[in-house]
Order: sequence, then structure tokens, then C-alpha cells
Amino acid sequence: MSTDRLRAPLNSTTSGTSSLVETRFIPRQYEPNYAYPLLVLLHGRGGDEEQLVRAMPALSWRNYVGLGLRGPELVTKQDRLVGFGWGADFEQHERRRSRRNLKLTEAEIVRRVLQDPEPEGVDRLEEGVFTTILQTRRLLHVHSERIFLVGCGEGAAVAYWFGLNFPERFAGVVAINGWLPVGLRPLGRVKACRELPVLVVHGAWNAKVPLHEARQNVATLRAGGLRVAFQSYPSSHRLTNAMLSDVDTWLMGHCTEDARL
Repeated sequence: MSTDRLRAPLNSTTSGTSSLVETRFIPRQYEPNYAYPLLVLLHGRGGDEEQLVRAMPALSWRNYVGLGLRGPELVTKQDRLVGFGWGADFEQHERRRSRRNLKLTEAEIVRRVLQDPEPEGVDRLEEGVFTTILQTRRLLHVHSERIFLVGCGEGAAVAYWFGLNFPERFAGVVAINGWLPVGLRPLGRVKACRELPVLVVHGAWNAKVPLHEARQNVATLRAGGLRVAFQSYPSSHRLTNAMLSDVDTWLMGHCTEDARL
């Protein structure tokens, strides 16, 4: 195993009802006396806790501690597990609407029965995310005021929700090829969120989440008084090195800005 990672066993979870499977990215030449920014990494639908951790070297080998989390929902295709998701509350609007119009298949019923019988609601997810952040802060030297949420696809909806509901606990939100969650009142604390910086990066050829939808999300946030930076790229729904480079620049800009205050 690489010394640049500290990983929870993938076949087990942390103790307690709030457990989430996690993996951590440790910067190269980790310096225990330096307080690192922490990136809470939230994968896309069908991904897992490793998805964005694998992209960390392209973002930066040295600048951040990364905490990759696994969504609690099983994602299947043709009765085969293909990855994980964050639950119906964070699905794309079109997917949520089509789900309501479909009857459950026998395989879907079996899949749900085999899952943890306790509800994987937003409250439980909230507890799990904050618990794993706390555990990471106990293991590694993390700057308490430089904890950023970085989400891709469905994970961006999760990042939006956490950032907009707990703006005092996060330094910013990065949404990559994602969307605002519907039905969860993401702007319920809009006044408290006006100091929360947001970066939205989106592929111009993204067929899964068209560019105009991302622009609408940005307009909604800006109308609420939030500081939102937006950049589109000549790409599809895939994460690109150009996106990661701009994310790194934006993150470091906010870290150095905070240091000057």
C-alpha cells in the first residue's frame, strides 16, 4: 500500500450507526506541524470513495489532506453492483421524477431488503460526514477553518447541501459537473451563506447535466447573494486536468486569502 494513503478497510466500516466507508489521501512529505486544508471528496453516482482520491495527485501531491467518502446507497446495473450513490434526495431531478413513475422490480426489492434496514436518510448521512471529518482531524493535522467540500456529479449535490446548511463549518464548496439538490431547501439559510465561496466547474458538452442547467444553478446562488465563481470547459461529464488545475488555483487562493486576514 502506498505511504501516501491511509485507508479504512473496504470491507468494513467505522463503529456506530453513522458509519461511512472512507479513504484518506496524505500529502507527499507530510509535515505534522503544518495545518493542511482538508478536502471532503464526494463521488459521483456509481463511483466510490476512491474516485476523487485517485484524482488528488493531478490536483496536488502536497497541498491538501483528502477525505474520500462512500455514498450509502448501492447502485446496480442489470442486477450487478457497479458502485454507490448518495440517495434519492440528491439524485438529478429527471431521475427522481422517473423513479416515482416506475414500479419496483423484483431485483430492486431484493436489493433494498439486503441493504441496512435502518433508513439512510439525510440525518444519518449528516452524522456520518461530520464523524469522519472529526476522525480525520484526530489522525492528521488539519486546519479547522480550511475544510472544503468537493463533489462531482451527484456528489456535488451533497456538497451543496452540506455547505449551504452548515456554512459556518466549511471554507467553501466546489461543484464539478453537478447540480443543486431539489426538495431539500438548499437555500434555507441563504443569509448565513453569503460568506461561503462556491466554485462551479462544468463541461460544456455534458449531456447528463446540460450546461444551461449549471448556469441556472449559478444564477440561483448569485441571486441569493453568494459569491460564485463559474468556469466551463470543452469537455463532457468527465473530470479533466484543466478542471483540477483551476480547482487547485481557486482553493489555494482562498487559503492564502484567509492567511492574510
